[in-house]
Amino acid sequence: MLAPQDIWNDPAQLVSYYTNRAIPISPLPGILVLSIIVSILGSYATLLLLGRRTSARGLRNHFFLGLAATCFAAVAVWGMHFVSMISIRLKASPDVTWFLLFSPGMTALSLFVPLIATIGAFVLLGDEDTIIDADENALRALINPMAWLRSWRILASGFIMGLTITLMHYSASFQLPYLTVSYSAVTVVFAAILACVASTAALALFFRARVQWQDSFWKRGLCSLFLASAVCGMHYLGLGGTSYMAKSGIDPNLLSSGDVQSTKLIIAISVMCGVIILIAIVLALIDYRTRRELKAKAKQVVLASVAFDEHGKILVKADGTIPMQVMQVDTDFKNITAQFDPRMSTFQWLYQLSFCWTNSVTPYVPRITAAASQRGKGTFQEPSMIDKKSNAAFRGRFVEAAVQLAHSLDLSVDSIGVLFDRVLQTGTKAITPEEVEKMGYPNPADEESVHGITLRLGTSEGVMVFLAREIGKGKPKSADFPNRQIQAGAPETDTVQHYLENGWRLAETRFFSKSLADAMGVNKPEMDIFLSACKTYAKRGTQPVVQEGGVYLGLFGVRPTGSHDGGLDVLVYNFARHQIPAYRLPDVSTPLSPSCSRFIEECADATLADILNRCNDTLARAEGSDAGSFKSRPDSEEDDVFYDFLAALAVSLESLSTACRCWPDLPYLAKLHPTLLELPCSDFDDKRPATMLMMNVILPAPEARLTPVQTRASGIQVPGLDSNRRAEDRPPSPFVYTPWNLFARAQTMILRGGVYRDIAKSYAQELSRLYPAQARDVLAELDAADKAPMLPTSPTDPSNPFTDVPQLNSSRRNKGRRPSTTGAMTHLDEIEKLDSNATLQDPPAGRKSRPTTSAEPGTLRGPFGKENEVPRLAPGAKGPPIYAGVRNRADGWHVRMMRSLEEGPRGMELEGTDWASQAKLLPIN
Repeated sequence: MLAPQDIWNDPAQLVSYYTNRAIPISPLPGILVLSIIVSILGSYATLLLLGRRTSARGLRNHFFLGLAATCFAAVAVWGMHFVSMISIRLKASPDVTWFLLFSPGMTALSLFVPLIATIGAFVLLGDEDTIIDADENALRALINPMAWLRSWRILASGFIMGLTITLMHYSASFQLPYLTVSYSAVTVVFAAILACVASTAALALFFRARVQWQDSFWKRGLCSLFLASAVCGMHYLGLGGTSYMAKSGIDPNLLSSGDVQSTKLIIAISVMCGVIILIAIVLALIDYRTRRELKAKAKQVVLASVAFDEHGKILVKADGTIPMQVMQVDTDFKNITAQFDPRMSTFQWLYQLSFCWTNSVTPYVPRITAAASQRGKGTFQEPSMIDKKSNAAFRGRFVEAAVQLAHSLDLSVDSIGVLFDRVLQTGTKAITPEEVEKMGYPNPADEESVHGITLRLGTSEGVMVFLAREIGKGKPKSADFPNRQIQAGAPETDTVQHYLENGWRLAETRFFSKSLADAMGVNKPEMDIFLSACKTYAKRGTQPVVQEGGVYLGLFGVRPTGSHDGGLDVLVYNFARHQIPAYRLPDVSTPLSPSCSRFIEECADATLADILNRCNDTLARAEGSDAGSFKSRPDSEEDDVFYDFLAALAVSLESLSTACRCWPDLPYLAKLHPTLLELPCSDFDDKRPATMLMMNVILPAPEARLTPVQTRASGIQVPGLDSNRRAEDRPPSPFVYTPWNLFARAQTMILRGGVYRDIAKSYAQELSRLYPAQARDVLAELDAADKAPMLPTSPTDPSNPFTDVPQLNSSRRNKGRRPSTTGAMTHLDEIEKLDSNATLQDPPAGRKSRPTTSAEPGTLRGPFGKENEVPRLAPGAKGPPIYAGVRNRADGWHVRMMRSLEEGPRGMELEGTDWASQAKLLPIN
């Protein structure tokens, strides 16, 4: 309320009048709007910087945390507050205007106290994506109480930030030199509640967008509006309940001299806003440059690393990309990309190489890095016998790119992973049906596209090749240079914590796929399927999936492709395309008893239906026999084991028939191979091998020119696609077809038998020709020896490329969880659903268990039913490689099965497939 008119022109009486009365407030609208803009700007910069944190540790993350807290406290809160307070004019009378003057000490304190509180809130907030519920439906997650409860750190941080805003607002008005302040309790409470609620909502929305990789410019701007509303809403609501009164005896001239302080504050806040704008521009330019580089890489041949943690999250850079390395190729793009068809020998050469980095590439890493460096400078000279446009030169570029990619991650090359058996076309262009007919592009309805691996060269501008691995088993880059001294106690480089501390992120593939798809010019659904397939491949696709001591019933099913150039397909699991369909016999373990072995020999070349009938008949006779006389027989214990085996075999045969019911004639066509196949189930040959009974069958060839039922990215079947195919042309889930020649190479590399070692030697010899040693004089040789003395190499040292001891790619050791399936008839695609306490499943309806069997699930039975004493090792401990010979015996089992099929009554169906030449592994020309 204005003072009486008769004292309007008397400053002393005005001071006396407003000693116990509130001075009228009159803000300047323009500066008031400016204060809101300052808050929005500071909030946006805060979220921009906060989103670049990837861990609570690491100097880089501490820097971004401090910078984000400074932006919020100094600009979004402190700057907004004082810009707004500068706009306030105290109208003592129409002609007398007083200004707010602040205590310099309290002004500085009002900046640093909120800054410390904001740092505490951000530290509590953390960085991990688990702080916000990962529900894809944002609205449902926001109104879900359990989602808020799981996100308690969001609630706590929002509460602290709201109180920080409130504290800053009121602390700045403590001890005003010439004025006293009073507040309305109701407005103070509601202002604090508004600040806390708006801050929490802003953080929740921002981190939801971040975890779903949707933190685009406009979504980040929307979150900054929420955060700015917390600041501005609280400020102006609190200001509405604030009253200013003059102190008694104050000189009126002091109340009218506040414009000088206002000018200083305006300059300080303007400088801070300018710095914030500069930071935002620099970060935006960095992001723009990253996007441009990605667009350029989408039109080239790129080697990428896809690494997954134990929870299946993919390792991603803070800029939203995965580790990539462009292959420097000199030949025509169409010729190069054609070599990446997984049916082609060049791709299969690269595929095999990725299984033997240690034996073939590691010894030549110093030469390879030197050649790559010289090639970058334009000084590298190819060996005289190597043509720049030959396949050999192209393979060398791949090896160089793999080494550079590994070293960019501070990993050794043998830790970079295994080549994924599909490639991804990038920079895909849409083409019209007229262009398809004119240019002769492959028709999507052609049978060769069913496998999802035929490259459509006219529709893409680049190719991305993936090396898949799991995080945690890699060695540091220094392992590639054995002559260099390694610092003792050096931290591990292939750990989740190490990556997070150095600016990496872990993302859900379902959310990250859109960001990567947009950058590489690929459809999101295709990228979704591709990344999911890579995740499964890294976990299960490069190692045996059979369990220790298990007995399995497998189906080796092949079919002619029916294409014009011949070829053969093999029926495999989609999650592990090296593994044929197989079912574990429940409660049966190796070694098999003599009666079980005799039964298998008697059933040699019998059909699945005949064996099932024989099992049922034998069990029926045993169950109908006199129980007393049966138990009196001296060999009843061996009979128990035998009848257990028959019951388990019958269950597995029925399960296999059910899974393959799309082929109604399969039980009458599939025949039992007379030889039992032993398969290794340990990377170190210290566990009992598994045994597999093999059913062989030639499946029907597909009809020509049918609609494909698989995506070209990963071979995964597309559900719900009506292709009008015959049921027998479409493999039932979870099975797919894979090319025979790729399957044969996968078997050889995973078994790591004698052929594997021969391949590793041949690769090492080829790399020695690609990267020959440089001639040096005696003095240079002595200097090199003095600087880096050679270390002795033991016969089993992984750096020895010609050792006869099978070496294992270290990036594949002990990958994944291996649940025990002893005592359960287990379908291999259910391995990931099992745990170590798996129990025997109930037999199908109509199947009776043997009344005389009482062995506990998981008990190892000997040849005559006696329990064998097996020494137990500590978890993770390695035993002696007493089963090393199993690999050599299993080597080439797929070729033996094919010969058996070719010699069978339906062998004529394999004519024209050229399977024998496609199975040859050395050399690949």
